Amino acid sequence: MADGYDRGVAAYEALWSPVILPPAAALVPLLLRPGQPLVADVGGGTGALLGAIRSAAPRARVVTLDASAQMLRAARARRGASAVVADALALPFRDGSVDAVMLAYVLFHVADPWQAAAEAARVLRPGGRAGIITWAWERESRADAIWDRALTAASVPPAPLRRVDAALDTPAGVTALLRSAGLAPERTWPQWLQHQWDRSSYWELATGWGANRARLSRIDAGARGRLLDRVRADLDRLDPAGFRWEGEIVCALAVKGTSARA
Repeated sequence: MADGYDRGVAAYEALWSPVILPPAAALVPLLLRPGQPLVADVGGGTGALLGAIRSAAPRARVVTLDASAQMLRAARARRGASAVVADALALPFRDGSVDAVMLAYVLFHVADPWQAAAEAARVLRPGGRAGIITWAWERESRADAIWDRALTAASVPPAPLRRVDAALDTPAGVTALLRSAGLAPERTWPQWLQHQWDRSSYWELATGWGANRARLSRIDAGARGRLLDRVRADLDRLDPAGFRWEGEIVCALAVKGTSARA
């Protein structure tokens, strides 16, 4: 998973991050308080949330953590992030040392979402708060189907599955996760997202996406060029509706009580 993000930093930053960033940025001021000194942005990637975090808590020290070294390199270079390569299942903080933890679009990537939530609870101080965003569902566009079908027909091995745990695809499921970690949910809600790509922006995303680039690297240059020509021709036949993406996320806020277990 980290390799895919390492390969696709530019496309992620320019094209995908703006699609999914607004709900996370809107969650930040609900999560943070101005006087909080230490905020952990777990799975923070290129540091896209730093602006919102610094606005909500101007004096906070923000640590951006991610498994992708290349995403963090961009976070440092573009946003001056204090960036650390880390695993969401083993955060590099002492018990009870963090004021707020953000886990935006992270839980579906990790092998054990419950352990990730417990780890967030461990590092939070009593009264510290966690913000969560995870996927409920995404609907594949017709353009996505064309791309995947072409790669499969060319005998290109599939990309590693992105974990989407069915137990976490509803507000009730996320609420149960938080409670299992010893966090008291304050609010949990779904939010629908959509985006209309055009042919040009979709092509840039599909060819720049790290998982696709990894798959294409498995075939020789000649075969790769012919495959891309076929895909482009098929995409040119689609109407605008064929490039429409939509999905739904689950957002949540929770607090660690003074007697909560870590």
